[in-house]
Amino acid sequence: MITMTPANFSSYDEWLTYVHREIPGAEQPYELAMGRTELFRSFYRIRRLEFPRQFAVELERIHKLHEPERTAALEALNDTIFRRLNKHLFECARPTNAGNEAQAPVPAQAQIDQLLSHLAQRNPYFARWIEYKNGVADHEIVEKWDEYLLQTLGAESADEVAFAHAMVELDRLLGIFRDRNLALPSLGFERIWFLHYLRGPERMAQARAVLGMLAAELAPCTSA
Repeated sequence: MITMTPANFSSYDEWLTYVHREIPGAEQPYELAMGRTELFRSFYRIRRLEFPRQFAVELERIHKLHEPERTAALEALNDTIFRRLNKHLFECARPTNAGNEAQAPVPAQAQIDQLLSHLAQRNPYFARWIEYKNGVADHEIVEKWDEYLLQTLGAESADEVAFAHAMVELDRLLGIFRDRNLALPSLGFERIWFLHYLRGPERMAQARAVLGMLAAELAPCTSA
């Protein structure tokens, strides 16, 4: 459907530059959406998994549509593919049960502890925040966090700085869930677990969605 994909470039920024320079303005939204689709398809190839037939059929249908329906349909499909990938990755990450007995549900606090530990080890942006938070006094955190990000990420890494800020809010919200022993929303665990694997606009869009989901879940508890 497209001759160049994000995989042809060394960074997502290079891919964006290519699209903005080479693709007519009216076609850029669809091209960018298709670029995210190709990133998802590459995941299936890397894992040696067959791309689900229903997604392939839907892609063929979408390709025949006209704007703006075409881009809207493709973005909706991308959301569906992303949810399917999240479920697959979550299933792969769960420890296998050697026996046939049903496992008891993991307590909310234990599940969040597991998630926080994973984020601190695997999510470089969350880990950066935890390292900073543990290394300074409480009254210094707000005042100097921006300065710390500029020193470590650079002034031109606006997307990375924004995502790093989102991880601070994620840490705060997860802390409230843990302290109140509240279960995470449906699919919240796996969405947060694999959030940092995303690249480009999809990552920040999903980060905002996750933060909104957690805040909305806490709202009834706060008002009660």
